Amino acid sequence: MGMQLVKSDSKIDIEKHFKITAGPGAGKTKFLINHLKNVLHNSTRLGRSRKIACITYTNVGVETIVQRLGDDVDYVEVSTIHSFLFTHIVKPYLHLISGKYEINHLKVDSPYEHIFSNGYFRKTDLSMKNIQEQEMKKIFWFIEGDSCKLHIRDRKSDFHKSLLKYKKMFWEKGIIHYEDVLAFAWEILNSSTETLRIIRSKFPYFFIDEFQDTNPIQAKIVKLIAEKEIVVGVIGDKAQSIYEFQGADVKQFDNFTLPEMVLYKMEDNHRSTESIINLLNGIRKDIIQRSPDKIVGNSPCIIVGDPLRALKYVQEVLDNEEVTTLSYSNLMANSVRNNKDYKDEQKWMLIDEAFVDSNPDRRKVLISVIKSIEYARLNHYKDAIKELSRHVRLTDDHNGQKTALILIKMLLNEYSDFSDKSLWTIYCKLNETGFFNIPKIRESKGDKAPSLIEEYYKNTIYSSIALHVKITEDDSLHRTIHKAKGSEFNNVMVIVKGKDGHKYNEERDLSFLLKPDIDGNEDHRVNYVACSRAKKNLYICVPGISEKAKNVLSKMCLIHYIQ
Repeated sequence: MGMQLVKSDSKIDIEKHFKITAGPGAGKTKFLINHLKNVLHNSTRLGRSRKIACITYTNVGVETIVQRLGDDVDYVEVSTIHSFLFTHIVKPYLHLISGKYEINHLKVDSPYEHIFSNGYFRKTDLSMKNIQEQEMKKIFWFIEGDSCKLHIRDRKSDFHKSLLKYKKMFWEKGIIHYEDVLAFAWEILNSSTETLRIIRSKFPYFFIDEFQDTNPIQAKIVKLIAEKEIVVGVIGDKAQSIYEFQGADVKQFDNFTLPEMVLYKMEDNHRSTESIINLLNGIRKDIIQRSPDKIVGNSPCIIVGDPLRALKYVQEVLDNEEVTTLSYSNLMANSVRNNKDYKDEQKWMLIDEAFVDSNPDRRKVLISVIKSIEYARLNHYKDAIKELSRHVRLTDDHNGQKTALILIKMLLNEYSDFSDKSLWTIYCKLNETGFFNIPKIRESKGDKAPSLIEEYYKNTIYSSIALHVKITEDDSLHRTIHKAKGSEFNNVMVIVKGKDGHKYNEERDLSFLLKPDIDGNEDHRVNYVACSRAKKNLYICVPGISEKAKNVLSKMCLIHYIQ
């Protein structure tokens, strides 16, 4: 049987496995809420102690579903995949595999972000001495036989034993990381039929939204649980699979199947105008969307020129309506947000890598101050206070939180005094507060040449370094495309630039419109996601355009040059 067409308000069989393919704006969340309520009101397999498991991939997604469910939320376990697996499998049953992995399971309270231990391998494992910290951020688990193994993405060598030794350093202290949760959950379920039985008895229905973001271990966990007794439903869109760097595999959604699984497809797009939908349909061929409301709207527009000037132009055209810019890189998003240019060949680095100071104590303070200021500018005061308070813990009775707040308010009020000046300005300002014990930089006098560190602080502009602050949760108007996943905006300008330090190359960087390959090219999917966020007006900013590209694209877009 082929795919059956459904709409956001359609009802389907509640006792059969299902997979729904749905493009952007199709009403996936509305469908899921309606289906959850349909199961709650009509299933005979739910009781006081049995719930529906509803998994999505972001905390924002969880909040959205919880709000829309209303009172019915008491009978639905809504959570992210990591939260669900940790709460119901890893935390209660970790003791089953703690001996195998030498985990101090009694000390494990919650998973942590992986903060890397610099220099560990250079001291303990010669085979790992050439591994860089950036590569260590690519550690992932994969299944081999009946065990999980560790590997570094993009590395051909097998470092499993060395990586295991490194990980055990954390596990012995009761510290497990988010990537460990998936592997440990699979190990537990694969080795314990009793744990599987308990999970199935607690959750007779298992629904997963945004399934295109899943990775192979998650898919195998779902298949293990689904072998008997429960009903599984997955919803997703392979064209919106943009998390390869986190282990997601676009093939997982296409290849996922269960016995007697029913396949559905949603072709409506309730979000965008017909003009925008036509452009989206040109990028992908597997789903041809249509607008139920038949609102034609303005043609998408390619703007040729500098992104900052392009944004001003769009704001003028739209009579100062809000315009959301979406960029591939953090550097570009920060650049627009801070109205600060950067050089095309500049590579994205975290501030911890970009900040040059050989004195670790001074370096840590300055980095934390800059991070906290930039977090606070986006109203992320909790993160800002947490970042700064650890350096002023002994200055008040609240572990430094009160002092941190005072400092943050002062620095925000004086932001214009130092944002376009050298780091020396804010370094001096921090010394004047009396709250920090920052190692002094000896200033040169007379004809004496300045030290390298003095030169760095006096020649490096604060705003240039601030571009390297990574914003974890970003709800600003100017954000990365990955941070916009699941959101929608009236007016969107997608900024297309050369990727990660490379100059713009039309054949490569605009190929998502000129020669789209949704299945094989993740960059194309990322730009597709960006364009599909727009409801009313879509602009795509490029540095330049050839006559050949102009001839192709003028059929679907207006083209405007910025002087």
